[in-house]
Amino acid sequence: MQEVVKSVYFDQDTILDAIQTLYCPDGFECDITYGKGGFYKNRPRPSKCFDIQPMDVCVTKADSACLPLSKHGVSNLIFDPPFLTYIRDARKGNGSMVMSNQFGGYWKYEELETHYKDTLKESARVLCYRGIMVFKCQDIIHNHKMHCTHANVIQWASEVALRLVDLFVLVAKHRMPSPNRKGRQKHARIFHSYFLVLENTNKQ
Repeated sequence: MQEVVKSVYFDQDTILDAIQTLYCPDGFECDITYGKGGFYKNRPRPSKCFDIQPMDVCVTKADSACLPLSKHGVSNLIFDPPFLTYIRDARKGNGSMVMSNQFGGYWKYEELETHYKDTLKESARVLCYRGIMVFKCQDIIHNHKMHCTHANVIQWASEVALRLVDLFVLVAKHRMPSPNRKGRQKHARIFHSYFLVLENTNKQ
């Protein structure tokens, strides 16, 4: 009997296996923020790999919001963007935040929003009808305000005919580094991220 696919796991490999089982049985075709290829240590690399700052010879330099792909040209794609704010110069980091040296980011939440929206629009263009977009994201606290990014992404996606068909929660195995802040804690520490599975419903 086949193991039941669940919505919550403690490692991203298992989540990617689950998504592949349910939605991408032929494997992942395209990654538009390839980075160091961490998703593909235990699975075949996509045939189409892009990143704004390629770190591998297999990767084509391209912005996720402007891809060198034809309309409705791919069956599925993965988008794993930065999620942090108050980070200058994206991947270079801020220095005042422990995690900034490991992850890229944005200075303002509005920059994150623009990038995510533009990439959703471009993904809707390049995905075939009923094509799948896998969108990894995380909610954050920015400027003392909770931003429910995964809910925002679902709304932004619906505006470009990308419909949510599934949602997976990745629970952190280890404690994330604490922000370098003093004083009373005002928000719960976020120990999870999301893999949203979006389907392109646009036939045009």
